[in-house]
Amino acid sequence: MIRSLRRYALCALLIPFLAPVLALTGCATLSPGFEKPDVQLTALEPLPGDRSGNLRFRIHLRVFNPNNTDLALSGLYYTLKLAGHKVVTGTSNTLPVVPAYGQQAISVDASANLMGSFMAAAELIRLQGNTVPYELEAKLGLKASLLPAIRVSKRGEIQLGQYQR
Repeated sequence: MIRSLRRYALCALLIPFLAPVLALTGCATLSPGFEKPDVQLTALEPLPGDRSGNLRFRIHLRVFNPNNTDLALSGLYYTLKLAGHKVVTGTSNTLPVVPAYGQQAISVDASANLMGSFMAAAELIRLQGNTVPYELEAKLGLKASLLPAIRVSKRGEIQLGQYQR
């Protein structure tokens, strides 16, 4: 009898710790084929400077959702390097839902890192081209998800001064 009481007491102590693990495992199996979305930089548009003289840009991104459920984004944190120099870091929490098997254009405004901008400008002058290599790192926060965030990295080249709506 004492042995069964100990066993029940042990179970009563373990259940609060095991329940979240079982719940997470169950929810994770609801979408076993979840694929990471893709984020592409489509344009970099210079904006007029603000009162403090900061360089400002509008960054145009396209988010692709390869999943069979809508992707509700709660936030975006990103860094953009141009010609190997960190130029822009920004955030946004006003993002549209990306439909299942769909894509969504997202535009975010950001202020440039002054030193990174000077270094990138010097590199662009040296390269003397109309395209610039970029590296985009994005952290996508998801609403109603057990995943804290999805990280996406992209490299490529973008043409300067051209933005098509």
